[in-house]
Amino acid sequence: MIRLGHLFNHRYDYRAEWLRFTWTMGQGSSAGETLPERAIRATAEMTASSGGLLFMPEQDGTLTLAARWRWPAIDVPNQAFTAEFAMSVERTGEIVDVRQVRGDAGPDRAGILPEWLTAADDAWALVPLLHLDRLHGVIVLAHPVQPRRLDQEDVGLLGIVGRQLASYLAERAGQEALMEARQFDEFSRRIAFVMHDVKNLASQLSLLARNAERHADNPAFRADMLVTLRNSADKLNVLLARLGRYGANGGAKRERIALRDLAGRVKSQLADDSSLVIIDSGEVAVLGDAEALEQALVHLVQNAIEAGEGHGPVYLDIASDGVRGRIDVIDSGGGMSAEFVRDALFRPFVSSKPSGFGIGAFEARELVRAMDGRLDVDSREGIGTRFSISLPLFAAAELIRNAEVA
Repeated sequence: MIRLGHLFNHRYDYRAEWLRFTWTMGQGSSAGETLPERAIRATAEMTASSGGLLFMPEQDGTLTLAARWRWPAIDVPNQAFTAEFAMSVERTGEIVDVRQVRGDAGPDRAGILPEWLTAADDAWALVPLLHLDRLHGVIVLAHPVQPRRLDQEDVGLLGIVGRQLASYLAERAGQEALMEARQFDEFSRRIAFVMHDVKNLASQLSLLARNAERHADNPAFRADMLVTLRNSADKLNVLLARLGRYGANGGAKRERIALRDLAGRVKSQLADDSSLVIIDSGEVAVLGDAEALEQALVHLVQNAIEAGEGHGPVYLDIASDGVRGRIDVIDSGGGMSAEFVRDALFRPFVSSKPSGFGIGAFEARELVRAMDGRLDVDSREGIGTRFSISLPLFAAAELIRNAEVA
């Protein structure tokens, strides 16, 4: 039997090249290179090219320089490739032999590449990066260290590499878009909280203005009105500072909070303080963030007053079980169904009120949770609602802390 040798010799050891390619792309930022720079290097090293450029699409469809690797001399304009060129490459997926285009004077090849690229004597190949038939970039390679023609084996390998690189770039773009969306979501959430705070202040000031029409001649009312206006102005002045609290650091501060004093501060913020009655069961001090707890309580009280309008005052009940302190917000309004409490009460931007933002209860729960507290709800339709905020007692928390230190 006659054994025939290989009729063709492959330039590339595909297994070795692919292992090197994946290792280069998997290095991450530890290599001191960005993903676009690693993409150029992985492609250039595979073909022994002396350098390369990566171009990525802008919003208008043009391609601009995103990174370069070992090719500082080439002069690239701001708009490297037109939108029409990018669309053509996306449609055909063609790997372009720059040397062949440069030497071909035929009219069907004229204008296929921009002048700056055909004028570069060391430009060798243009590789489109396609993923799911969308163009995510273009790599231009310089001539290999040992100059040679671009052949079919090069074209086949670069086509596969280009699609793999495009998937990396598409994944990065998706991650950046997700991160940006999360940042905008967090920003929108904070703005929504601020709008909710402003809405509460506007409601208080509107009520104050209506009462002023009836009681402006009463010196006691005028004194209370000045206090309310001062409190409202103070809250507006610190509103921007509160933006920093509506995030991962909200409720991080820990201090002693006297619930009786806290209830008094909340009551003093109401233009009509008769709408809130404090049931004082003695001195109860808890551990938490006083500013965050006050903000949560204001939201709950404001909602309770609106829900119980025409059904009597709202009650603040302060109590303790020896381990945790509790402050309840109780109204005699229309109440809520179990389904609404379970599925909608704590969902942002879902509200039973036509002009509501639907975030008061949600924000209150998040603020309380951030300081290791609980917010529980008990509501009956036609009877009313009780919101219960519970936090560790300050004295109990101190005993636990001292025992851990000892």
